[in-house]
Amino acid sequence: MNSKFLGSVRLHAPYHPSIVIKLDKIEFRVDSPCGAKNENKVYLLTHFHFDHVRSCMAGGADFLSLSENPIKIYAPYDDRKEYGETENVFDIHSKMINFHSKGRRKLVPIQENENLRFNGTTIVPVPLKHTVPNFGYYINNPETSILVTGDWEGSNYKNRQKIISLAPRVLVTECRYFFEEEIEIAEERMHAHVEDVLDLKEELDNTMIVLTHVSHRYRDLENIVKLTKEKDLILAKNISFNNTGYRIRERFK
Repeated sequence: MNSKFLGSVRLHAPYHPSIVIKLDKIEFRVDSPCGAKNENKVYLLTHFHFDHVRSCMAGGADFLSLSENPIKIYAPYDDRKEYGETENVFDIHSKMINFHSKGRRKLVPIQENENLRFNGTTIVPVPLKHTVPNFGYYINNPETSILVTGDWEGSNYKNRQKIISLAPRVLVTECRYFFEEEIEIAEERMHAHVEDVLDLKEELDNTMIVLTHVSHRYRDLENIVKLTKEKDLILAKNISFNNTGYRIRERFK
């Protein structure tokens, strides 16, 4: 590949939702842990399911940071009140994250039409239907664009049309299920099946598709990686890309 790389996608593990996008010297960390060195890092939370929020809540190296300012974690303002609670979902998690981080992290609410801008890069929250309110994040600059979905109902027509209309250069999507007998489970649980992703692929000619957040039921990852490769999808730990191609820097072991 002769052209320069414009960015990279790094996954923590095939089953884990943590994603790190690097564009123009900024790291956009989605559903990811915080660190001690947070200059040029932006933290984003897709929704308030525990497998996504736990990294934001658990202890991390940010306790070693010398900065007096707490780390901002941008998240959808989920105003639901569940299970007899008097406070809404966002406020409950905001207090929990503040407590467990000893005041080092701050949850910042964002709304559907509230774009964020960092050094020429824009983040657009994209509501994608799941069992709870979920934001995908469309991260774009003048050179390229990436959409990270969070969890989403793959069979939902409106979800698909939103993704297709954005036509990102890179799509990082959850893909929980892979086999025909699991299509009904994916629909019931409002997750994405590989067939949903392949339907998108037919409409997105110039989009590189990276899969993440695979179900733990697939302990034999080698077969899943082989299956994705046959379908021209990517399941790897670290990928660099530009607008004409990509290079896998590290595969899952």
